[in-house]
Amino acid sequence: MISGGDCRYRPVSLDKENLAAKAFSRYGERYPELLLKSSDYEKSQLDEHFRSYAGHLQESLAVDDGVLFLDYISWARVFFESLHFPPAILERSLVAFSDVLHQELPEELDSKAQEYITRARALLSAPPREDPSFIRDDNPFAAQARAYLSALVAANREDARVLIVGMLDRGVPVRDLYRHIFQPALQETGRLWQVRKVSVAEEHYITNTTRLFIALLYNRMREESRKQKRKDRRLVAVSVSGEFHDIGIRMVADFFEMDGWDTLYTGADTPALSVVAMIRDHHADAIAISATMPVHVSRVYELVRAIRADPDTTKTRIIAGGYPFSLVPNLWKCIGADAGAASADEAVGKANQFVSSS
Repeated sequence: MISGGDCRYRPVSLDKENLAAKAFSRYGERYPELLLKSSDYEKSQLDEHFRSYAGHLQESLAVDDGVLFLDYISWARVFFESLHFPPAILERSLVAFSDVLHQELPEELDSKAQEYITRARALLSAPPREDPSFIRDDNPFAAQARAYLSALVAANREDARVLIVGMLDRGVPVRDLYRHIFQPALQETGRLWQVRKVSVAEEHYITNTTRLFIALLYNRMREESRKQKRKDRRLVAVSVSGEFHDIGIRMVADFFEMDGWDTLYTGADTPALSVVAMIRDHHADAIAISATMPVHVSRVYELVRAIRADPDTTKTRIIAGGYPFSLVPNLWKCIGADAGAASADEAVGKANQFVSSS
């Protein structure tokens, strides 16, 4: 398990499609009556979740820490309950998955996998966790954040826009809109989708409307950035290949811009070789890499290796962040980055420390 000392990411390549297909088949063999009573939708969800089991297990094995797999099981439990699926489905699916892993994995990997599954089944036997709202009472703009999200849930973009413009007119900095309105509202939207209180379409609407507002704030953000002395430093900000959640890394790039850095923000799903070329061609001093899904940790690792392998980028400072890095605090070190950051403010602070000491 990862601790405070040195660690190393050890890539594991599971045949995820094969494991998922065999686990679904094994589930039907073990529990034919339960599968017979399942609707087509329940079967499709079960099939999809077996793939997710395999993906999260792969990353947990690579970092030698079950937390990534266990976190997914906790998430899936809430998701299944929100769909009113029979409680036995999730626990028995883990039994079927365990059977297949025991047959398919080499002994060393299987031993670890079985340990994680045992812990996951124990987790399911405990009382369910209560996930509080991401819009917390200690948020200085909690009321405005709730009003913003309520307006978008009701598909009332104009009310949300008026609220944001009103806060700007009252002198609220762009940074605080990012910290206290957009970020918690988007996190809460994800939680509401998990418990089926908003649909996929509504989640996409809220996300893309927030993306629009961030774009509309660009000129105001530039005004704030001009108050800072330019640092003659350049940052590349990317979401790794396969990662389509890019608003967080966009806000990180804007925080760097407001701190006096020049930024190159590439958006979502950026191939590793293109990132290396951008760092090299534009002489970037640092790169901020984002992954919001634990199954994309391997992509971050591959990108870090590609940066280190190029003689023109090997010394570029690398800061990694996103949800899996909050679950495993030392993960940035394991994948070979120079630092991890839990927030945009922390990423800026770490980067400034690096360049001031170089």
